[in-house]
Amino acid sequence: MTPEAVVFDLDGTLADTAADICAALNDALATRGYEPLEAADVRLMIGKGPKILVERALRHLDIYPASALVKTLTEQFVRSYAVQGNGLSSLFDGAEECLDGLAAQNIPFAVCSNKPHEFCVSLLSDLGVADRFSAIQGSSDNLPKKPDPALLYRALQKMGVAPDKALYVGDSETDVLTARAAGVTVVLVEGGYTRIPARELGADFVISSLDQLPTILPPLQSRAS
Repeated sequence: MTPEAVVFDLDGTLADTAADICAALNDALATRGYEPLEAADVRLMIGKGPKILVERALRHLDIYPASALVKTLTEQFVRSYAVQGNGLSSLFDGAEECLDGLAAQNIPFAVCSNKPHEFCVSLLSDLGVADRFSAIQGSSDNLPKKPDPALLYRALQKMGVAPDKALYVGDSETDVLTARAAGVTVVLVEGGYTRIPARELGADFVISSLDQLPTILPPLQSRAS
């Protein structure tokens, strides 16, 4: 009754990346003379990709997010993030134990994220776990971002697994909506990048730490069936 594959969101689920994202965002904002943001505030703006991040940052600063300004700052953010790198990012506690537990059960796993694809690959590489994933699916120009299910479908397609045989693990409402749209059972991990507590977002199951996931998979799938 265990799933044939587990797909993870990245930022806020597997990896704590807020400090690096904040640094790159503040670098972009500084090019227009805007005040820097605190990492705690940026943490709650992450999700749905760089463009939405910039829009949320501007609104936080009480600046109207005109399309031309958003485009310019988004492009600058992407450049700054490429330079910033992942030196301030780390896997969440329990993440490596979770991957070890899934591997011990011969359950393949993947990543599906709104983070630009090349940044997903570089982050997982810098964290030393990229080669452990059967598929890495970040955002690209030809697929809509989550909560549209296209990216999740693509990740599952790469793995050769049907949606009803998979499990999606995330931290936010976007992840719940994505999984629902794709017909995939969804688990949320508490403590991610969301203003609304994970237990209030309508997931099938909620766990407090990633290392709990491998230990509950058989009963979880039985309850979900």
